[in-house]
Amino acid sequence: MKKIFTLIFSVILLFLFTSSANAEPIINKKINANIKTKRIPAGTLIKLKLLEPLSSASNTLGDQFDLMVVDNVEVDNYIVIPHGSVIRGSLEEVEASKMLYKGGLIRLYFDHIVSATGKQVPFYAGICNNPNITYDGALSSKTTYKTALSKTAQTTKNIVVKPTTWAWERGEELLNGSPKYVFAPITAIVATPVAGIYFVGDAIADIFKKGEDITVNQGEIIQVQLLKPLDMPVY
Repeated sequence: MKKIFTLIFSVILLFLFTSSANAEPIINKKINANIKTKRIPAGTLIKLKLLEPLSSASNTLGDQFDLMVVDNVEVDNYIVIPHGSVIRGSLEEVEASKMLYKGGLIRLYFDHIVSATGKQVPFYAGICNNPNITYDGALSSKTTYKTALSKTAQTTKNIVVKPTTWAWERGEELLNGSPKYVFAPITAIVATPVAGIYFVGDAIADIFKKGEDITVNQGEIIQVQLLKPLDMPVY
């Protein structure tokens, strides 16, 4: 019995000795000390390409989207954000178009950028230099009942002006131009009530019309401006 215990004890000691011999000491593990960060200052402009379409007509609140950096972003001759880096975000606000010619609206929230090392770095930025941007940074088709009335008013003006101009020009071609003083006024008198009826009718119809939805197509370039400094890891 004593011999059996001695044998078992010897086997255990041999196993422990072999395991410790093969184990790599923690002190010998290499640590990469070459990684450092470079700061991209607030206000820096970055061009991004949208990787999927977004629309106030089809998207809903919280829908996620991806964008790709178009050009390298450099600081002190370091490429801190290489071309092709991915930025992820979600829709913070979505409003579909409504009656009274109210246009659609979407608000993009940028969550983080994926660094070259795979790290997710918070990305604070706002859209800029975009014709569809609102005063508070959203994207909108900017159609309202006021814009609908403006279009109606312009069409109403054309109903009077274009026929009258045509009558004036034709009158100049006859009898040394004297008929233009008759043709033009008569045409204006006839066209004016027609234009008035059109304006009233279209103004009422616009109340029940939906505005235009805002759509950002896949592949469209969006320029953003950093709202906070961005510290990115570099080698």
